[in-house]
Amino acid sequence: MSELYSLKNIGDYTLFLPPTSYCENPDAPKRRAAREAANNAFIDAHKGEKPRRRISGSFIYAHPPNYKGAEAFRYTEEDWTRELTRLVGYGIDTVIFQASMWNELHECYYPSKVFADYKQWDVVGPMLRAANKLGLTIYLGGYGSVTCWMEKLNAGIIESEVKRQYACFEELYSLYAGQFHGFYFSPESAFTGKRNIELENYLGDLYHGLFTMIRGKDPSLKIMMSPATMYYAGVALEEMEAAWSAMFAKAQPDILAPQDSIGCGCITLDHQDEAFQAWTKLCKKYNIRFWSNVEDFECCEPYYDETARRAASPERIICQINNADKYAEKLISWEVLYYTSKELHPYGQRMTQVIFENAEGEK
Repeated sequence: MSELYSLKNIGDYTLFLPPTSYCENPDAPKRRAAREAANNAFIDAHKGEKPRRRISGSFIYAHPPNYKGAEAFRYTEEDWTRELTRLVGYGIDTVIFQASMWNELHECYYPSKVFADYKQWDVVGPMLRAANKLGLTIYLGGYGSVTCWMEKLNAGIIESEVKRQYACFEELYSLYAGQFHGFYFSPESAFTGKRNIELENYLGDLYHGLFTMIRGKDPSLKIMMSPATMYYAGVALEEMEAAWSAMFAKAQPDILAPQDSIGCGCITLDHQDEAFQAWTKLCKKYNIRFWSNVEDFECCEPYYDETARRAASPERIICQINNADKYAEKLISWEVLYYTSKELHPYGQRMTQVIFENAEGEK
């Protein structure tokens, strides 16, 4: 059992969930209510606004690692073509495949020899064939793990992580070179409210080790990351920028697409502008292209099982889009295929109609 997660089997696959020993802090409902009140006040102050930009990119996956969404690992090439055609109809021109394997789930989504002991499905190949037929730009995620969420790292952990990350990338490259346009660094991470120089140095070594080898293999591939944005009362977001600046001192991604983290409740709409300023400063310092990952969902009750996600209101998403508009080069979102599906997620149809089917504005 990990301090970071518990595992739950969902039929023939596995999910991360909060640890089974987790007991919700009694203050958590108060914090959620305060976040909801802040977001609602912001939305009320911006009633009637239209989205100034279109969301033109979406994450896709074999299945979400931490809740029950679309089971895309079951898709045939024909299924992928149908579903990705639906995205194209929404104005999506870019897809990011979240992870080609998940270490902690012991699952692999391509025919791997290195990770032959993991449960395997052939997902990446059919997805790439369908996406390329439709002319989509594809960022292929590699080795998914929770390493970057660990509170303590050491040189041995980082050395092993770089080795396994690159082994996965090499296999993917040998199988699919020329079929994808960029590489997505699958493990998520975030600034957690307090500088930790030792941890920052280790993560910097991870990025440097892996990114250097990938660029040595194929310098044409653009590397993309999507860390979370977390706001802490009393902690200036300049601290977040400084922490990431230290982590990127040796090597940086080509594209940084931070999760705006409105959906997962780590920041509220009224603090987004200062967060975007911090991310923009970081990207300018290292000449990184800045995108924004606009979360199209909200966490809902029951908060700690596999059903705790639903589509957000279009009014909230419009505020997120417009907050990002003057900063981000491109807007992407999480799992548009699931939240816009009439069959899988009927709750999301109003969001689908306003944000995607009737979307206006430039990409």
